[in-house]
Amino acid sequence: MTNPHVAGLTNKSIFLLEFKEPYCEKTLRDESTTNVRGIICSPKGSYLAYRTDRKSEIVRCSDWSTTASIDGNVKEMFFSPLDNFFMVWEMYAITKDNPEGKPNLRVFKSDNGKLVGSFVQKNQIGWEPKWSTDEKLFAIQLNNKIQIYEDGNLERYVHQYSAEKLKAFSLSPSPSPNYYIAVFTLGKQGQPSFWRVFKYPQFDVSQAVVTRSSFQADKAVFHWNRRGTNVFAMTQTDVDKTGGSYYGKQTLSHGDVKGNSGIVSFSKEGPIHAISWNPGNWNEWIAVYGHAPAKATVFNAKCEPLFEFGTGAWNSIYFSPEGTHVLLGGFGNIATGHIEVWDMRGYKKAGTCSAPDTTFLQWDPRGETFLTATTYPRLTVSNGYKIWHYTGVLMHKRSCREKENLLAICWQPGSYPKTDLSKSAPKAIEDSTPKPMGAYRPPGARSRPSNFTLHEHEKPHKPGESPAVGPSKQAIKQKEKREARKVRKAEEKAKGDVSPEDGSSPVPPTTTRQPFVSTGDPEKDKKIKNINKKLNDIDKLKQQKAAGKPLELNQLAKIDNEQALLQELSQLKL
Repeated sequence: MTNPHVAGLTNKSIFLLEFKEPYCEKTLRDESTTNVRGIICSPKGSYLAYRTDRKSEIVRCSDWSTTASIDGNVKEMFFSPLDNFFMVWEMYAITKDNPEGKPNLRVFKSDNGKLVGSFVQKNQIGWEPKWSTDEKLFAIQLNNKIQIYEDGNLERYVHQYSAEKLKAFSLSPSPSPNYYIAVFTLGKQGQPSFWRVFKYPQFDVSQAVVTRSSFQADKAVFHWNRRGTNVFAMTQTDVDKTGGSYYGKQTLSHGDVKGNSGIVSFSKEGPIHAISWNPGNWNEWIAVYGHAPAKATVFNAKCEPLFEFGTGAWNSIYFSPEGTHVLLGGFGNIATGHIEVWDMRGYKKAGTCSAPDTTFLQWDPRGETFLTATTYPRLTVSNGYKIWHYTGVLMHKRSCREKENLLAICWQPGSYPKTDLSKSAPKAIEDSTPKPMGAYRPPGARSRPSNFTLHEHEKPHKPGESPAVGPSKQAIKQKEKREARKVRKAEEKAKGDVSPEDGSSPVPPTTTRQPFVSTGDPEKDKKIKNINKKLNDIDKLKQQKAAGKPLELNQLAKIDNEQALLQELSQLKL
């Protein structure tokens, strides 16, 4: 195939979309296949699998024929890195026929559905086994043990690692024979938690390549670079006792296979929203961090900053398959769906767009376009998908019809030749430029210029350079005064009034008020004094207005009421 395909699942069918105009969808399974719950593509693009309440099927993508049908109410499924194996997980259950429960994690051959291994895995969280990239190693965590099998033989494990309160582990993507395994163990009461890196199969604690401890870690997630030489451990507590975060306190530490390790510090306080290694450059990674607006920075493997993207409405990072472009997006609790795409070759902005309500995003295998989708049940309205050029140009859009929901969607992986889209942008089918959104302002302030900013945004810059931030409150205030002075001069010039030669603002002549003279009536004298006080206040407001000071609406109303007060005063004096 010369063009990649998009595989999608709605509540009515499984469809395929070849990425070429006129973008026609082809039905792979219609409504006769009921209760389809999910679909996935294999990492190499050889197979597509879907699951229902009663079975899961593997479909060969070359001719769309079924290679295997597996019975069971499958809840989770995935393929091995080279597409050779297919794993399914079902809920663990005890029945009268099986009082001890039967294995609920099964491993099959993808090409014929042959069962090669089965395990009891009670917990759905962390159920997935780990494969090495060459599929030589298969590792699975069973309670406080990690059992490792070799060469696809899942009958008997070859090595085993045991640790008390073992919570997580990760297998490096490094090639044979340099396999590394990172593990995280929770500390006992009053003792620290540890994460360690071992070189397979040397699992003695004294032989650990990296050892890091922390008293503030209840769980951990590992992030390896493409070569498997460097790893990050994102540790997090269940509760932040300082009250700084609702989600718990986060800490990012790093280590490498040479034994170097340390804590990663950032230039802005706040949560760590996302980190990601560049798949095309093992020595480069990006982090989005800090309180809103979040900051994004490119680092090298030594955690030294290479480039600052500035601040923005971001909480996600998506690299293109070759790592030439990176997408920074704001989704989930950031309703705008703001997207920026940057060219990593020189750190230049390639484009921007806005995709609100996005629940899924994925680059196409060529790295020329990306797909955004709004899926059910995450969102029950506005379901559909869009395909964008990396410059932010919208190329294709498909909205679900009435009583139709989009359940899942993905690109079919594979190797495809580059097209002209890698060099130039196509014509957009509609304008998708992000619309600026201002902060809420009360009704009384909406007709007047703002003299404040909600956040000071930092612009892109290289490390060591002074970041250009937004103007301060005082600078905004001075700018508004200058603009008001220019408007006033233009109005006076139109009336024939000439400003002084020194360029200063013309001061309106002070109105000479007549001194108070008693009328002999105490009630009238009291009213005259109140009116004179109001007129004096109006004179002061007029002076402030001439000086360029912005007035409130009620102050402007007082100035407009001057003639009415003068008429009332003349009536009282009569």
